[in-house]
Amino acid sequence: MSFTVFIILIIGCIAVISASLWFIARQLKVNRLREERIRAGESFVAEERQKRIDSIQILLKAVGTDEKLTWIETSIRVKNLLDQLSVDLSQHDDISAFYIITEKTEHIPTHEQWKSLPKDARAKFSNEMARYETEYLEHLKRAKAALLVYSFDS
Repeated sequence: MSFTVFIILIIGCIAVISASLWFIARQLKVNRLREERIRAGESFVAEERQKRIDSIQILLKAVGTDEKLTWIETSIRVKNLLDQLSVDLSQHDDISAFYIITEKTEHIPTHEQWKSLPKDARAKFSNEMARYETEYLEHLKRAKAALLVYSFDS
């Protein structure tokens, strides 16, 4: 083997090693960026989950003390927040009250639709909601107490 061929082989090996090192460094950087994005996404999801849990806690603490917040509205909001958390407590003995009230009142118009209802229809629905609140008040209070101590970590 001549010296020239030997030098060409060494240069070729150095080129292959350099290309391999460049590729490895690039892949390590890509993996690091991917891991950072995953951690950021997981952090975002955890923060959003905690916001929903905090919202449930705030609603539960306010209901019964704030005259503007009714048990019906609280039930609907809590049930929707539980759905967003992918937590189904509809079979829980106490907490099921929020699901029951939401189901019984889902036919009642809200927001703009409520405002456009005639007075007699609004009165009919208001009476119906008051009847549900009275009928389920004890169950709703138990649901409130149970959900205030519920651990969402499981």
